Amino acid sequence: MNILCYGDSNTWGYVPNINGYSKDAIMQKYNDKDCWWYPLMQNNNVFINGLCGRCIAHENKWLKNRNALKTIYSDLQSYTDLDLIIVQLGTNDCKYEYQDSAQDITYNLELLLETIKKQTKANIVVISPAVIIENNKITQRYYIGAQKKSSELDSLFGKLCTEKGYQFISGKDLETGEDGEHLTKLSNNRLGYKVLTMVNELVNTREL
Repeated sequence: MNILCYGDSNTWGYVPNINGYSKDAIMQKYNDKDCWWYPLMQNNNVFINGLCGRCIAHENKWLKNRNALKTIYSDLQSYTDLDLIIVQLGTNDCKYEYQDSAQDITYNLELLLETIKKQTKANIVVISPAVIIENNKITQRYYIGAQKKSSELDSLFGKLCTEKGYQFISGKDLETGEDGEHLTKLSNNRLGYKVLTMVNELVNTREL
């Protein structure tokens, strides 16, 4: 099966780092075997397209091409014959600077998924963000109000998927590390189990 994992830094494999937004920050990446998508690679062709700072519908002031709604067409041109696309986005959209409500973020996700459907016949799985924890210098500066907002996204994303016929995996119960926004190694492991279980169920029910 050909699977695309499309998302942000949690898809890329970012190791939680409390100094992540400082000018001298060095991004640390998990080994592939510690990323949630690794178990899928045992029996599938898996492509990883995760970018730090990628939003569903906003530009990043420091990084280019991070607005998925604007780049999704060209992003998908790099892949052919996809059977499944796993979308893991929404965390960066919770940043205070964008002033989006949980409803705004969900609406933007709906637009993104509709755009994906027009370009491919692949099935779509949506992973909701982990709850952002406002307890450190990063989240208290960049993610004011995001704890409540990210928590609300879980039910809103789930409702959207039910209504539109997408598969949904909840990330609400996944813990974040010291920076309050990136998944721990344990959370990657738990998410990997959820994703692999769903993919196997889809295969067994012949939806793919």
